[in-house]
Amino acid sequence: MKPLPEEIIKKNIIDRLTNNDAVNINHIFVSITDGVVHLQGHVPSYSAKIEALRDATEAAKDFNVVNDLQVDFQPNQPTVSDTDIRDNIQKYFKWQKSINPMNVNVEVDKGKVVLSGYVSNESESIAAGKIVSSTKGVIDMDNRIQVNPKLISNDRQIQQTLKNAFEKSALIDENKIITKVENGTVYISGCVANDPIRKEIEDQTMHTKGVNKVVNEVTVG
Repeated sequence: MKPLPEEIIKKNIIDRLTNNDAVNINHIFVSITDGVVHLQGHVPSYSAKIEALRDATEAAKDFNVVNDLQVDFQPNQPTVSDTDIRDNIQKYFKWQKSINPMNVNVEVDKGKVVLSGYVSNESESIAAGKIVSSTKGVIDMDNRIQVNPKLISNDRQIQQTLKNAFEKSALIDENKIITKVENGTVYISGCVANDPIRKEIEDQTMHTKGVNKVVNEVTVG
């Protein structure tokens, strides 16, 4: 099939953007150079920027699309701090059962979000990106999350093994101990009655298969 002329592709993109209530076509400039579509201008939110990219990509399937749209919040929109953006994203991750917030790091600087860490499959990484794109105050995102099913499986196995061991122990009250496993490193926190119990927790953790390092933050009191 003969490719459509660039002017027709450009018109198709503009038509899609015109029919998208999330963006204002009067604030977007579409150009095509050497087979590459460029989107320039500004949109009211990061989610609108993603929608514009989706529209352009679907209308120009044989072209690469460069999304240079800038997020320009409206004057009447309340300002959202970086701390609030980060806290909201982490809260949404907790609600999304497929994403373990302990495995995903969120950094925010002037509305720009960087995601790092790891998930068990690509759909979880995409879901994390969608959550960020719909969070108020976000102007850009860099999704550096790695997909590593083996790490997830190992960490979950370690977590379950420790839970079982603590439940069987006559010294340890598992309800007072919090464990977090990340890439084979186990972080332990909580409060116990005496130092021998604290040492017992650390020893059991260190001798658990798959554990590379133990960070013991358990207090005595």
